[in-house]
Parts: sequence; structure tokens; C-alpha cells
Amino acid sequence: MLAAPIQAQRSMADTPSQTAEYYISRYMFDEAEELINQNIKKLKRKRQPTDAEESKLEEINRLRSKMKATERVTIIDSLVVDKNTFLQHIRLNEENGSLSTTAAFFNSPNAGAGTAYLSELGNKVYFAQKDENNYLRLFTSDLVGGKWTEPHKLDELNGDDAQNYPFMLSDGVTLYYAAQGEESIGGYDIFVTRYDMDEKKFLYPDNIGMPFNSPANDYMLAIDEFNGLGYFVSDRNQPEDKVCIYIFIPNETRKIYDTNLYTEEELGRLAMIHSIAETWGDKEAVAAARKRLQQARTARSTAKEQNDFEEFVINNRHSYTMLKDFKSHEARNKMAAWLKMNTQLKQDRKFLQTLRDRYNASNEAQRQTLKQQILKLEVQCEKTETAMQSEAKNIRNIEIRALNK
Repeated sequence: MLAAPIQAQRSMADTPSQTAEYYISRYMFDEAEELINQNIKKLKRKRQPTDAEESKLEEINRLRSKMKATERVTIIDSLVVDKNTFLQHIRLNEENGSLSTTAAFFNSPNAGAGTAYLSELGNKVYFAQKDENNYLRLFTSDLVGGKWTEPHKLDELNGDDAQNYPFMLSDGVTLYYAAQGEESIGGYDIFVTRYDMDEKKFLYPDNIGMPFNSPANDYMLAIDEFNGLGYFVSDRNQPEDKVCIYIFIPNETRKIYDTNLYTEEELGRLAMIHSIAETWGDKEAVAAARKRLQQARTARSTAKEQNDFEEFVINNRHSYTMLKDFKSHEARNKMAAWLKMNTQLKQDRKFLQTLRDRYNASNEAQRQTLKQQILKLEVQCEKTETAMQSEAKNIRNIEIRALNK
């Protein structure tokens, strides 16, 4: 479905009553500058302050600079939906984690308008909620021993009026989110940051620029790495309470349009996504991506009931793959706790391998510190495995007793 084109005219004479904001929203910067400079002259004649108009000129310079660095992105489809339901329309493969509202994730109706991203393994969540100063901020929490740890605020990302819509890539390092503040082009803009394993914090975030961001609100970017599809959400050119979800082909490396080959007007059309068809360079790639998108949508709509876990053998006659299979309420609860232990063990093993890789690439001084971490985590994994083996036997015995009644 093509995004509705904007009928932007390049002559002020045709639209004499339009404001500078109108032209800015349509990337018609020459027209906006002309109108602002006229206003500045009028204000000076009346000996009135021109600070507000001067600020608009600075904004235009910033937007023009961003526009000249517009990323060359192939957008294959778009969908207009209600703003409060757009998370439901981002079709991620389960290997990429899941999205929900913070209220739904924590089953807390008073959690506010934040969103939450849960990792593939289900043991780490990034979410937005109001902090002690009533600002919407990003937090993270880990699943340890079947319980979520106390939320940790990502203080290093502070400085914005609001933060929301987090999404973490499968590398566990690259975090996308939306923020509203001084670094934004318009309202909300999409930013990217990366986690520094040495400093144990996220790096200073970067605005990912156009066409993802605009003078309007741009809320979220999520990438389905399994299907090679990306989604970003914007309310540009939309009625109130509506947003447009753009589906695109993620670039392996950032590519921008060559400003020597495009006029400013052409760059403006590409930056504001005047028509998604104008972004199609390789039509074979578009066709292949659309096929993947259709397959992803079909798989989502026809998906059968998923197993809660791999086959868990009770005895020679019974084996379960769903929590609801258990006849014993006690065994069912213990199995749920066992699954959380298993999730944590997988995460610990993954981190253990990361530490081992870092050890191999480190100098002698760094290896001494890493060695202690590795040994400690190895012991922890062994203890968890032993505890899980014992608990699995206990679960089987409780369930067998229930079956024999």
C-alpha cells in the first residue's frame, strides 16, 4: 500500500496564506526562509524582537543539513493504523523478541503510556515508565530466580523531555528508542545507542536521521533480522491519533543519497517519503522483500498453538510440551519456575561464551580480571544445572503421584 503523496507546490504565490511551519513540514526550505526573512524585516521595522524567527532559521539550517544526509532506504510497504494499536501490527519473528505496552507486560494498568521490549530468551526487558520526576524514561530489568529485578534507569540516556519505544537488536548491544528533546528534528525522533561492555553503560545516542525522522513525531524502529525486514512508525502527514508504519529493507551499512545527483526538491521528496515507489532502486529486492513480508504475515495469522517448552518426559506413557498438560497444580507451578531457571541458564551460558571470547582477545592484565569472572560464572552455571536436574526429578514424581490417583 503506497503512502499518500503530498501535493507540495514550489511557489509561494500559489499558497500565500501558508505559514513557515507549513513549508518546513514539507521540506520546502527556500519558501520557509523567504517567509521568515519577510517577518524579520517587519519585526525590525516595528523594533520588536526577532529571536523566535531567528530560531526558525537555525532550525531550517539543521533540517537542510539532515536532509542532505538522508539514508538510502528501500521502503516496500506502508500501513496506516490507530496510534494506540500500532505495536500489534509490527510482525516480528519470535527470535527477535516481542513488543507490548509496559502496562500489559507488568500487568499494571497504572503504568502509563510506556512500551516494553522483551528479549528473545525472555529474561531481559527494556521499558518506559515515569521516573521520580514524572518524566518518561527508559528502564531495564532482568529475570533472576523467577523474579524481575528492581528496575534500573538508564541514566546515561537522560537529557530528553521524554523517552519511549525501546527495541534491542539480537546482538544485545544495539538499542533503538524514541526521544523528544533538543536533539530531535521535530517531536519524537528515533535514536540509536550501543552498550559499552567495559564501561557497563550505553554510549551517547545518535539521531538516526532522515527518512526515519521528520519534523513530525517518529515513534519506533524495530528490525526483524530473521526475515530481513524493518519497521518504523511516524505520524507525519497523518490525521490525529493515526500513524503510518513503514516497512523497509534494512541496510547492512548506512548509505546516503548522492547530493550531486539530486536537487534539493528531489531530496526533500525522498526524506519525507513522498512516495515509497520513489525509493525502489532494485525492484527484484523489493519483490523478494514483499514475498518475505507476505510469508511473515501469513505465518503470524495462521500460527498454531505454540509449545511452552521442549518435550518433558514424565514417564513411559506421558510427555508434556505445555504447562496446561500438567494434572498437578503444584507440578505445574514448579515447572514454570524451572523454565525460568532454564532461561537464566541459557543467558548465563551465552554471557560465559562472551567472556571467553573477550579473554582470548585481551592482554595479560585484562585476562586476570576476566579469569575470575569466568570461573565464578562457570561455578554458578554448574550449580544451576545441578539444581535443575534435582527439581526436574521432583516435578516428575509429583506429577506421577497425581496421575496415579
